[in-house]
Amino acid sequence: MAEIKTNNKLGSEFTSTPFLAEYTTFVKKPVRDIIGREKELKRIQAALCRPEVSNVILLAPAGTGKTMLVQGSMMQDTNRLYLEVDLARMISDITDANQMAARLKSLFDEITIFRKEKGKEIVLFIDEFHQVVQLSDAAVEALKPLLADSGTRGIKVIAATTYVEFDIHIKPNQPLVERLYRINVQETDKDTTVKILKEMAMKYNVSHLFYNDVLFENIYDYTNRYVPANSQPRKSILVLDAMLGWYNSTGCQMNQKLLADVIYESEGVRVSISVDGSKIRAALDEAVYAQRWATLAIEKRLQVAVAGLNDHTKPMTTLLFSGSTGTGKTEMCKAMANVLFQTHRALVRFDMTEYSQPTSLERFREKLTAEIWKRPYCVLLFDEIEKACGDVTRILLQVLDDGRLIDRFEREVSFTNCYIVLTTNSASEVYKQIAAYSVDDEGAGQHLKEYFKLIRKSLLGEGSNRFPPELLNRIDSIVPFQPLSQNTLRRVAVKHLKQLRDRIRHAHGIKLYYIDNDKDSRSVPDYIIKEEADTSTDAGGARGVIRRINDEITSEVSKFINENPEVKRIGCFVQGAVAYMDKNRRVSNAHIVVKEAPKPTGNNISAG
Repeated sequence: MAEIKTNNKLGSEFTSTPFLAEYTTFVKKPVRDIIGREKELKRIQAALCRPEVSNVILLAPAGTGKTMLVQGSMMQDTNRLYLEVDLARMISDITDANQMAARLKSLFDEITIFRKEKGKEIVLFIDEFHQVVQLSDAAVEALKPLLADSGTRGIKVIAATTYVEFDIHIKPNQPLVERLYRINVQETDKDTTVKILKEMAMKYNVSHLFYNDVLFENIYDYTNRYVPANSQPRKSILVLDAMLGWYNSTGCQMNQKLLADVIYESEGVRVSISVDGSKIRAALDEAVYAQRWATLAIEKRLQVAVAGLNDHTKPMTTLLFSGSTGTGKTEMCKAMANVLFQTHRALVRFDMTEYSQPTSLERFREKLTAEIWKRPYCVLLFDEIEKACGDVTRILLQVLDDGRLIDRFEREVSFTNCYIVLTTNSASEVYKQIAAYSVDDEGAGQHLKEYFKLIRKSLLGEGSNRFPPELLNRIDSIVPFQPLSQNTLRRVAVKHLKQLRDRIRHAHGIKLYYIDNDKDSRSVPDYIIKEEADTSTDAGGARGVIRRINDEITSEVSKFINENPEVKRIGCFVQGAVAYMDKNRRVSNAHIVVKEAPKPTGNNISAG
């Protein structure tokens, strides 16, 4: 046997068992009382008393208290000695797979020796058990017979891991699974978690700061809502611990505001923010031009959700945005995220063209559940939903009906805090009619109402873009977006030209001017939306305008800045004859010119 330095943590009684001394430590006493785990503790004790296979594997998400269960078992089971395997130490200097197998065998052999010498059984706790399986096949093969003989050799093993790691690393090895008695450890419920928090407050002599259980209950509720990627009771304990840290360092009050601040620090979610219902529509109108009827329809649904009067078993609301490309559907989703969550980062977007094949079903399900597990409070956008395959659509039916999905790790993922938006470019033939005869500069909806039945009929029509009736019937509101008029497109152009000007000023300290020629009324925005622009509903709407600005202006201004870094005033103007002002001119020779701008002396220079 190779020479091993003994670990003095276990004391002199382990001199004849050097592997135990080197690679195990005593299981620590629990730092708090074990509350609400009586059933699990009884099951552990019953399993350890089995005459043949007396091995337990505790399965639970991180934070549910698997280690504390082992500690609680130790406090009840005074006839056995509880040791924890130091896996990090055990594998730190492994150079090949056979070494780990040999160490495991030596460890079990020494437990047998210890039992014969001392007359006392050892319970061996192996946390993060999946690491042993990950390490090598040889280690697993060595472990199987050791576990199979555990009862007859007087060896007791408690392993612990998460459902995720179990499914990936352990479950595929059925002979290994059969040697482990599985105990599923559920998260603590509200009453139990509140008891744990109250006991924690008593331990640290701060129970007088809590006048009743309301704040404890709020900690549980908030962590369940805003900290989905952790488990009870740990996430509630961590929040209370953070609150006590602030109290001890600053003397601040132990109240709802402190709880909200702690949640924001850890998760970036402002739980204390309330949405001002009176400003919803104004904010949407400001973000997206000329879609008044759409913003009214959206506001109605958001008012219900903000008031808490929606069906709490389903998503907050489900909307279908219908309209030509470039009419503001995606921009409206960003505006909703800003209104509801004060950040556009609360928008989670899925491009459904990526999920057009049946083979993409599992990939979609995994990505969807993973995203919402991390960010349950969001605006969830399914862009171009008509492009998704039928199997993907059926998953969405479950989301819209039940507000939940089970992910690959058997966790229930809730969508009840999501505002779901589906967008589509279907019904294009109807929107072409609207563009030709019924567009207005406000989108107030007088003509859209006349076309609404045609839009719905087209969505339910024939062809590859047909919407399943069962999906359409689960939508709270179909929201049509009208094609944009030339006046609206000009507003879009002016907005983005101003944004370009601001970016240049902030990045380079350069002033950019859009210069109108004194001899005619040509202007940069008019040139962008009228000269050689395609005004059909398939041309891209606002996206087409932004694309022209990037292609013809942003690129030219960038080139001028790079070649003339010393110039601090830049003029951008239209040079040449424009066709849109002359009915007799079929061919335009107009183009954008960028050059150093003169000092402004009159009305001929505009910064916007």
